[in-house]
Amino acid sequence: MRGLRENCRRGSMYVAVLGSTMVITVIGMSALMLARVERSSVVGTADLSAARFYAQSAIEMGQHKIRQDSNWRQTYPSGVWEADRTIGSGKYTLEGIDPIDNDLGNSAAEPLLLRGTGFEGQSRYKLQVTMTAKSSALTCLQVAMHAGTDLTFSSATVQSNLVTISANGAVAASSSTIYPKVEAVGTITGSEYKSSITPGITARTIPDATVFNSYILNGTPILITSILSVQGTKTIEKVVLSPNWNPYGFGLKNANGIYVIDCLGGNLRIRNARIVGTLVILNPGLLSIQQSVNWEPAIANYPSLLVRGNVELAFTNTALSETSSNFNYNPSGSPYNGNEDLDTSDVYPSIIKGLIYASGTVTTKNNVTIDGVLVIGATLTAQNDLNLTYRSIFYDNPPPGFGDAPDMVISPGTWMQLVD
Repeated sequence: MRGLRENCRRGSMYVAVLGSTMVITVIGMSALMLARVERSSVVGTADLSAARFYAQSAIEMGQHKIRQDSNWRQTYPSGVWEADRTIGSGKYTLEGIDPIDNDLGNSAAEPLLLRGTGFEGQSRYKLQVTMTAKSSALTCLQVAMHAGTDLTFSSATVQSNLVTISANGAVAASSSTIYPKVEAVGTITGSEYKSSITPGITARTIPDATVFNSYILNGTPILITSILSVQGTKTIEKVVLSPNWNPYGFGLKNANGIYVIDCLGGNLRIRNARIVGTLVILNPGLLSIQQSVNWEPAIANYPSLLVRGNVELAFTNTALSETSSNFNYNPSGSPYNGNEDLDTSDVYPSIIKGLIYASGTVTTKNNVTIDGVLVIGATLTAQNDLNLTYRSIFYDNPPPGFGDAPDMVISPGTWMQLVD
Protein backbone atom coordinates (compact mmCIF):
# COMPACT_ATOMS: atom_id res chain seq x y z
CA MET A 1 0.00 0.00 0.00
CA ARG A 2 2.89 2.31 0.87
CA GLY A 3 4.43 1.69 -2.62
CA LEU A 4 1.13 2.39 -4.31
CA ARG A 5 0.79 5.71 -2.53
CA GLU A 6 4.34 6.73 -3.59
CA ASN A 7 3.58 5.83 -7.20
CA CYS A 8 0.43 7.98 -7.14
CA ARG A 9 2.35 10.94 -5.74
CA ARG A 10 4.99 10.61 -8.48
CA GLY A 11 2.25 10.41 -11.17
CA SER A 12 0.53 13.52 -9.82
CA MET A 13 3.79 15.45 -9.87
CA TYR A 14 4.39 14.35 -13.47
CA VAL A 15 0.95 15.53 -14.53
CA ALA A 16 1.48 18.84 -12.74
CA VAL A 17 4.85 19.36 -14.42
CA LEU A 18 3.43 18.41 -17.79
CA GLY A 19 0.50 20.84 -17.32
CA SER A 20 2.84 23.66 -16.33
CA THR A 21 5.01 22.98 -19.36
CA MET A 22 2.00 23.15 -21.69
CA VAL A 23 0.84 26.42 -20.13
CA ILE A 24 4.32 27.89 -20.56
CA THR A 25 4.42 26.64 -24.16
CA VAL A 26 1.01 28.18 -24.96
CA ILE A 27 2.07 31.48 -23.38
CA GLY A 28 5.28 31.44 -25.42
CA MET A 29 3.48 30.67 -28.66
CA SER A 30 0.89 33.35 -27.94
CA ALA A 31 3.63 35.87 -27.30
CA LEU A 32 5.32 34.87 -30.55
CA MET A 33 2.08 35.18 -32.52
CA LEU A 34 1.35 38.54 -30.91
CA ALA A 35 4.81 39.72 -31.87
CA ARG A 36 4.18 38.59 -35.42
CA VAL A 37 0.80 40.36 -35.52
CA GLU A 38 2.33 43.52 -34.10
CA ARG A 39 5.16 43.32 -36.63
CA SER A 40 2.67 42.77 -39.46
CA SER A 41 0.61 45.72 -38.23
CA VAL A 42 3.68 47.95 -38.07
CA VAL A 43 4.76 46.86 -41.55
CA GLY A 44 1.21 47.36 -42.92
CA THR A 45 1.00 50.84 -41.39
CA ALA A 46 4.40 51.72 -42.80
CA ASP A 47 3.41 50.39 -46.25
CA LEU A 48 0.14 52.35 -46.23
CA SER A 49 2.01 55.50 -45.22
CA ALA A 50 4.49 54.94 -48.05
CA ALA A 51 1.66 54.27 -50.56
CA ARG A 52 0.02 57.53 -49.56
CA PHE A 53 3.32 59.37 -49.98
CA TYR A 54 3.75 57.86 -53.45
CA ALA A 55 0.19 58.88 -54.43
CA GLN A 56 0.90 62.46 -53.40
CA SER A 57 4.22 62.32 -55.26
CA ALA A 58 2.34 61.25 -58.40
CA ILE A 59 0.11 64.31 -58.18
CA GLU A 60 3.14 66.54 -57.66
CA MET A 61 4.69 64.98 -60.76
CA GLY A 62 1.51 65.83 -62.67
CA GLN A 63 1.77 69.45 -61.56
CA HIS A 64 5.41 69.48 -62.67
CA LYS A 65 4.47 68.20 -66.12
CA ILE A 66 1.91 70.99 -66.48
CA ARG A 67 4.40 73.67 -65.45
CA GLN A 68 7.10 72.36 -67.79
CA ASP A 69 4.95 71.99 -70.93
CA SER A 70 2.85 74.94 -72.09
CA ASN A 71 1.19 72.59 -74.59
CA TRP A 72 0.39 69.95 -71.97
CA ARG A 73 -3.28 69.66 -72.95
CA GLN A 74 -2.22 68.29 -76.34
CA THR A 75 0.74 66.31 -74.99
CA TYR A 76 -1.24 64.40 -72.37
CA PRO A 77 -4.73 63.15 -73.30
CA SER A 78 -7.39 62.58 -70.68
CA GLY A 79 -6.57 59.29 -68.94
CA VAL A 80 -3.43 57.57 -67.64
CA TRP A 81 -0.29 59.74 -67.90
CA GLU A 82 2.11 57.32 -66.19
CA ALA A 83 1.49 53.70 -65.15
CA ASP A 84 3.38 51.66 -62.52
CA ARG A 85 6.25 54.13 -62.32
CA THR A 86 8.91 52.96 -59.84
CA ILE A 87 9.43 55.22 -56.84
CA GLY A 88 11.41 54.23 -53.74
CA SER A 89 10.57 50.61 -53.02
CA GLY A 90 7.08 50.97 -54.53
CA LYS A 91 5.25 52.31 -57.57
CA TYR A 92 2.73 54.98 -58.58
CA THR A 93 0.21 55.57 -61.36
CA LEU A 94 -0.71 59.12 -62.49
CA GLU A 95 -3.96 60.06 -64.23
CA GLY A 96 -5.13 63.39 -65.65
CA ILE A 97 -8.89 63.50 -66.27
CA ASP A 98 -11.10 66.09 -68.00
CA PRO A 99 -14.38 65.85 -66.00
CA ILE A 100 -16.34 67.94 -68.52
CA ASP A 101 -16.06 66.08 -71.82
CA ASN A 102 -13.03 63.79 -71.42
CA ASP A 103 -11.09 65.95 -73.91
CA LEU A 104 -8.32 68.07 -72.39
CA GLY A 105 -7.29 69.57 -75.72
CA ASN A 106 -10.49 71.34 -76.75
CA SER A 107 -10.54 74.11 -74.15
CA ALA A 108 -7.93 75.81 -72.00
CA ALA A 109 -10.64 76.80 -69.53
CA GLU A 110 -11.77 73.33 -68.45
CA PRO A 111 -10.75 71.89 -65.07
CA LEU A 112 -8.45 68.93 -64.51
CA LEU A 113 -8.65 66.03 -62.05
CA LEU A 114 -5.20 64.80 -61.04
CA ARG A 115 -5.28 61.29 -59.56
CA GLY A 116 -2.32 59.55 -57.99
CA THR A 117 -2.30 55.91 -56.89
CA GLY A 118 0.59 54.70 -54.72
CA PHE A 119 1.60 51.06 -54.17
CA GLU A 120 3.84 49.62 -51.45
CA GLY A 121 3.81 45.94 -50.49
CA GLN A 122 0.18 44.91 -50.17
CA SER A 123 -0.96 48.50 -49.58
CA ARG A 124 -2.64 50.79 -52.13
CA TYR A 125 -3.66 54.43 -51.70
CA LYS A 126 -5.53 56.61 -54.24
CA LEU A 127 -5.61 60.40 -53.97
CA GLN A 128 -7.34 63.06 -56.12
CA VAL A 129 -7.31 66.84 -56.37
CA THR A 130 -9.12 69.27 -58.71
CA MET A 131 -7.14 71.90 -60.60
CA THR A 132 -8.85 74.85 -62.25
CA ALA A 133 -7.67 77.22 -64.97
CA LYS A 134 -7.03 80.70 -63.70
CA SER A 135 -5.99 83.40 -66.14
CA SER A 136 -5.44 87.12 -65.84
CA ALA A 137 -7.90 89.06 -67.97
CA LEU A 138 -6.65 91.22 -70.82
CA THR A 139 -6.63 94.80 -69.63
CA CYS A 140 -8.81 95.97 -72.52
CA LEU A 141 -11.67 94.49 -70.49
CA GLN A 142 -11.17 97.07 -67.72
CA VAL A 143 -13.00 99.74 -69.73
CA ALA A 144 -16.27 100.09 -71.61
CA MET A 145 -14.57 100.63 -75.00
CA HIS A 146 -11.00 100.17 -76.17
CA ALA A 147 -9.29 100.52 -79.55
CA GLY A 148 -6.06 98.80 -80.52
CA THR A 149 -5.07 101.94 -82.42
CA ASP A 150 -7.16 105.15 -82.50
CA LEU A 151 -10.54 106.48 -81.39
CA THR A 152 -12.01 109.12 -83.69
CA PHE A 153 -15.25 110.99 -82.94
CA SER A 154 -16.93 113.07 -85.63
CA SER A 155 -20.24 114.79 -84.90
CA ALA A 156 -20.78 112.20 -82.17
CA THR A 157 -22.28 112.18 -78.71
CA VAL A 158 -20.92 109.51 -76.40
CA GLN A 159 -23.07 109.08 -73.34
CA SER A 160 -22.30 107.95 -69.75
CA ASN A 161 -19.81 109.77 -67.57
CA LEU A 162 -19.62 106.69 -65.36
CA VAL A 163 -17.38 104.71 -67.72
CA THR A 164 -13.89 104.94 -69.20
CA ILE A 165 -12.88 104.56 -72.85
CA SER A 166 -9.30 104.18 -74.06
CA ALA A 167 -6.99 103.71 -77.03
CA ASN A 168 -3.53 102.28 -77.59
CA GLY A 169 -3.05 105.08 -80.10
CA ALA A 170 -4.52 108.58 -80.14
CA VAL A 171 -7.98 110.02 -79.48
CA ALA A 172 -9.43 112.83 -81.59
CA ALA A 173 -12.84 114.51 -81.36
CA SER A 174 -14.43 117.17 -83.52
CA SER A 175 -17.95 118.62 -83.28
CA SER A 176 -18.64 116.01 -80.62
CA THR A 177 -19.57 115.69 -76.96
CA ILE A 178 -17.71 113.00 -75.03
CA TYR A 179 -18.96 112.28 -71.52
CA PRO A 180 -16.87 109.22 -70.48
CA LYS A 181 -13.38 109.49 -69.03
CA VAL A 182 -10.84 109.20 -71.84
CA GLU A 183 -7.41 107.54 -71.72
CA ALA A 184 -4.83 107.09 -74.47
CA VAL A 185 -1.27 105.95 -74.99
CA GLY A 186 -0.82 108.81 -77.46
CA THR A 187 -2.38 112.25 -77.68
CA ILE A 188 -5.95 113.35 -76.93
CA THR A 189 -7.04 116.24 -79.12
CA GLY A 190 -10.22 118.30 -79.23
CA SER A 191 -12.07 120.31 -76.60
CA GLU A 192 -15.29 118.31 -76.39
CA TYR A 193 -14.49 116.19 -73.33
CA LYS A 194 -16.78 116.53 -70.31
CA SER A 195 -14.79 114.28 -67.94
CA SER A 196 -11.10 113.73 -67.28
CA ILE A 197 -8.61 112.98 -70.05
CA THR A 198 -5.37 111.06 -69.45
CA PRO A 199 -2.75 110.73 -72.21
CA GLY A 200 0.43 108.71 -71.85
CA ILE A 201 -1.08 105.59 -70.27
CA THR A 202 0.42 102.11 -70.55
CA ALA A 203 -0.98 100.25 -73.54
CA ARG A 204 -3.78 97.86 -72.70
CA THR A 205 -3.52 94.23 -73.78
CA ILE A 206 -5.90 93.06 -76.51
CA PRO A 207 -6.70 89.63 -78.02
CA ASP A 208 -4.45 88.06 -80.64
CA ALA A 209 -5.45 86.04 -83.69
CA THR A 210 -6.09 82.91 -81.60
CA VAL A 211 -9.10 84.51 -79.89
CA PHE A 212 -11.43 82.84 -82.40
CA ASN A 213 -10.05 79.30 -82.03
CA SER A 214 -12.07 78.03 -79.09
CA TYR A 215 -15.34 79.39 -80.45
CA ILE A 216 -14.77 77.95 -83.93
CA LEU A 217 -13.89 74.58 -82.39
CA ASN A 218 -16.96 74.50 -80.16
CA GLY A 219 -19.36 76.37 -82.43
CA THR A 220 -21.96 75.14 -84.91
CA PRO A 221 -21.33 76.29 -88.50
CA ILE A 222 -23.99 78.15 -90.46
CA LEU A 223 -23.25 78.09 -94.19
CA ILE A 224 -23.40 81.53 -95.77
CA THR A 225 -25.28 79.91 -98.67
CA SER A 226 -28.15 79.05 -96.30
CA ILE A 227 -28.79 82.76 -95.58
CA LEU A 228 -31.15 84.53 -97.97
CA SER A 229 -30.02 87.53 -99.99
CA VAL A 230 -32.03 90.76 -99.81
CA GLN A 231 -31.24 93.25 -102.55
CA GLY A 232 -27.98 91.43 -103.21
CA THR A 233 -26.78 91.23 -99.57
CA LYS A 234 -26.93 88.18 -97.35
CA THR A 235 -29.33 89.23 -94.59
CA ILE A 236 -30.23 87.74 -91.22
CA GLU A 237 -33.63 89.18 -90.30
CA LYS A 238 -36.90 88.19 -88.65
CA VAL A 239 -35.24 85.27 -86.89
CA VAL A 240 -34.44 83.99 -83.43
CA LEU A 241 -31.00 82.46 -83.04
CA SER A 242 -30.42 80.78 -79.68
CA PRO A 243 -29.31 77.48 -78.12
CA ASN A 244 -32.77 76.07 -78.96
CA TRP A 245 -33.37 77.81 -82.29
CA ASN A 246 -31.39 77.77 -85.52
CA PRO A 247 -33.45 78.52 -88.63
CA TYR A 248 -30.56 77.96 -91.06
CA GLY A 249 -29.20 74.96 -92.90
CA PHE A 250 -30.28 71.78 -91.22
CA GLY A 251 -31.26 73.59 -88.02
CA LEU A 252 -28.42 72.12 -85.99
CA LYS A 253 -28.46 73.60 -82.49
CA ASN A 254 -25.62 74.52 -80.17
CA ALA A 255 -26.16 74.13 -76.43
CA ASN A 256 -23.98 77.18 -75.72
CA GLY A 257 -25.48 79.26 -78.50
CA ILE A 258 -22.19 79.51 -80.44
CA TYR A 259 -22.76 79.81 -84.20
CA VAL A 260 -20.02 80.40 -86.78
CA ILE A 261 -20.55 82.02 -90.20
CA ASP A 262 -17.74 82.25 -92.76
CA CYS A 263 -18.77 85.03 -95.16
CA LEU A 264 -16.08 84.04 -97.71
CA GLY A 265 -15.36 87.70 -98.39
CA GLY A 266 -18.97 88.72 -98.95
CA ASN A 267 -21.04 91.25 -97.03
CA LEU A 268 -23.46 90.24 -94.28
CA ARG A 269 -26.30 92.28 -92.77
CA ILE A 270 -28.12 91.61 -89.49
CA ARG A 271 -31.32 93.50 -88.70
CA ASN A 272 -34.65 93.04 -86.91
CA ALA A 273 -33.48 89.92 -85.12
CA ARG A 274 -33.18 88.52 -81.64
CA ILE A 275 -29.99 86.62 -80.80
CA VAL A 276 -29.22 84.73 -77.60
CA GLY A 277 -25.72 83.43 -78.07
CA THR A 278 -22.25 84.07 -79.45
CA LEU A 279 -22.14 84.84 -83.16
CA VAL A 280 -18.71 84.36 -84.79
CA ILE A 281 -18.40 86.12 -88.14
CA LEU A 282 -15.34 85.23 -90.24
CA ASN A 283 -14.00 87.00 -93.33
CA PRO A 284 -16.81 89.47 -94.08
CA GLY A 285 -16.33 92.14 -96.69
CA LEU A 286 -18.34 94.18 -94.19
CA LEU A 287 -20.64 93.12 -91.37
CA SER A 288 -23.42 95.66 -90.84
CA ILE A 289 -25.88 95.55 -87.92
CA GLN A 290 -28.89 97.72 -88.67
CA GLN A 291 -32.36 98.82 -87.58
CA SER A 292 -33.40 96.97 -84.38
CA VAL A 293 -31.70 94.06 -82.60
CA ASN A 294 -32.00 92.47 -79.20
CA TRP A 295 -28.82 90.55 -78.48
CA GLU A 296 -27.18 88.89 -75.49
CA PRO A 297 -24.88 85.88 -74.93
CA ALA A 298 -26.25 82.50 -73.88
CA ILE A 299 -23.37 82.17 -71.37
CA ALA A 300 -23.15 85.25 -69.18
CA ASN A 301 -19.40 85.93 -69.52
CA TYR A 302 -19.10 84.90 -73.20
CA PRO A 303 -18.96 87.36 -76.10
CA SER A 304 -22.10 88.27 -77.99
CA LEU A 305 -20.24 89.02 -81.22
CA LEU A 306 -16.78 88.11 -82.52
CA VAL A 307 -15.75 89.38 -85.96
CA ARG A 308 -12.64 88.58 -87.91
CA GLY A 309 -12.85 91.69 -90.06
CA ASN A 310 -14.66 95.05 -90.12
CA VAL A 311 -18.00 95.99 -88.53
CA GLU A 312 -20.53 98.75 -88.97
CA LEU A 313 -22.76 99.18 -85.91
CA ALA A 314 -25.69 101.12 -87.32
CA PHE A 315 -28.67 99.85 -85.35
CA THR A 316 -30.98 102.32 -83.62
CA ASN A 317 -32.71 102.59 -80.26
CA THR A 318 -36.10 101.88 -81.86
CA ALA A 319 -37.58 98.88 -80.06
CA LEU A 320 -37.66 95.52 -81.77
CA SER A 321 -41.37 95.01 -82.41
CA GLU A 322 -43.10 91.71 -83.09
CA THR A 323 -46.07 93.59 -84.55
CA SER A 324 -43.92 95.50 -87.03
CA SER A 325 -42.02 92.35 -88.03
CA ASN A 326 -45.09 90.09 -87.82
CA PHE A 327 -42.77 87.62 -86.12
CA ASN A 328 -42.60 86.00 -82.68
CA TYR A 329 -39.23 86.71 -81.05
CA ASN A 330 -39.83 84.71 -77.83
CA PRO A 331 -41.05 81.30 -78.99
CA SER A 332 -41.04 78.18 -76.85
CA GLY A 333 -37.46 77.40 -75.79
CA SER A 334 -36.20 80.98 -76.21
CA PRO A 335 -37.89 83.01 -73.47
CA TYR A 336 -37.24 86.69 -72.89
CA ASN A 337 -36.94 87.57 -69.19
CA GLY A 338 -38.47 84.17 -68.48
CA ASN A 339 -41.48 84.69 -70.74
CA GLU A 340 -42.29 82.79 -73.91
CA ASP A 341 -45.50 82.76 -75.94
CA LEU A 342 -47.09 82.24 -79.32
CA ASP A 343 -48.28 85.80 -80.05
CA THR A 344 -46.69 88.63 -82.04
CA SER A 345 -47.46 91.55 -79.77
CA ASP A 346 -44.27 91.94 -77.67
CA VAL A 347 -41.55 94.57 -77.92
CA TYR A 348 -37.88 94.37 -76.93
CA PRO A 349 -35.24 97.06 -76.37
CA SER A 350 -32.83 97.49 -79.25
CA ILE A 351 -29.50 96.80 -77.59
CA ILE A 352 -26.46 94.56 -77.67
CA LYS A 353 -25.59 93.23 -74.23
CA GLY A 354 -22.25 91.56 -73.67
CA LEU A 355 -18.76 91.66 -75.13
CA ILE A 356 -18.16 92.68 -78.74
CA TYR A 357 -14.79 92.17 -80.43
CA ALA A 358 -13.77 92.98 -84.01
CA SER A 359 -10.23 92.42 -85.23
CA GLY A 360 -10.53 95.18 -87.85
CA THR A 361 -12.17 98.60 -87.80
CA VAL A 362 -15.50 99.54 -86.26
CA THR A 363 -17.79 102.35 -87.37
CA THR A 364 -20.77 103.41 -85.26
CA LYS A 365 -23.66 105.55 -86.49
CA ASN A 366 -27.32 106.26 -85.76
CA ASN A 367 -28.11 105.57 -82.08
CA VAL A 368 -26.14 102.58 -80.84
CA THR A 369 -26.54 101.18 -77.31
CA ILE A 370 -24.01 98.68 -75.90
CA ASP A 371 -24.24 97.24 -72.41
CA GLY A 372 -20.95 95.46 -71.77
CA VAL A 373 -17.54 96.00 -73.43
CA LEU A 374 -16.59 96.96 -76.99
CA VAL A 375 -13.05 96.01 -78.09
CA ILE A 376 -11.70 97.06 -81.48
CA GLY A 377 -8.52 95.57 -82.90
CA ALA A 378 -7.80 98.60 -85.07
CA THR A 379 -9.58 101.99 -85.26
CA LEU A 380 -13.02 103.11 -84.11
CA THR A 381 -14.81 105.92 -85.93
CA ALA A 382 -17.94 107.10 -84.12
CA GLN A 383 -20.73 109.23 -85.53
CA ASN A 384 -24.12 110.22 -84.10
CA ASP A 385 -25.05 108.74 -80.69
CA LEU A 386 -23.15 106.04 -78.84
CA ASN A 387 -24.50 104.92 -75.46
CA LEU A 388 -22.18 102.83 -73.29
CA THR A 389 -22.64 100.88 -70.07
CA TYR A 390 -19.75 98.94 -68.58
CA ARG A 391 -19.99 95.40 -67.20
CA SER A 392 -17.08 94.03 -65.16
CA ILE A 393 -18.07 90.35 -65.53
CA PHE A 394 -15.75 89.94 -68.52
CA TYR A 395 -12.73 91.25 -66.61
CA ASP A 396 -13.61 89.35 -63.42
CA ASN A 397 -14.18 86.08 -65.31
CA PRO A 398 -12.64 86.41 -68.77
CA PRO A 399 -14.03 84.18 -71.53
CA PRO A 400 -11.77 82.01 -73.70
CA GLY A 401 -9.28 84.09 -75.68
CA PHE A 402 -9.57 87.16 -73.45
CA GLY A 403 -7.07 86.20 -70.78
CA ASP A 404 -3.39 85.42 -70.56
CA ALA A 405 -2.41 81.76 -70.84
CA PRO A 406 -4.18 80.25 -67.82
CA ASP A 407 -2.31 78.74 -64.90
CA MET A 408 -3.66 75.56 -63.38
CA VAL A 409 -4.14 76.02 -59.65
CA ILE A 410 -5.43 73.65 -56.97
CA SER A 411 -9.05 74.32 -56.10
CA PRO A 412 -9.26 74.70 -52.30
CA GLY A 413 -10.98 71.88 -50.44
CA THR A 414 -10.79 69.35 -53.28
CA TRP A 415 -8.16 66.95 -51.91
CA MET A 416 -9.79 63.57 -51.29
CA GLN A 417 -8.98 59.89 -50.91
CA LEU A 418 -10.70 57.66 -53.46
CA VAL A 419 -11.85 54.15 -52.63
CA ASP A 420 -12.61 51.90 -55.59
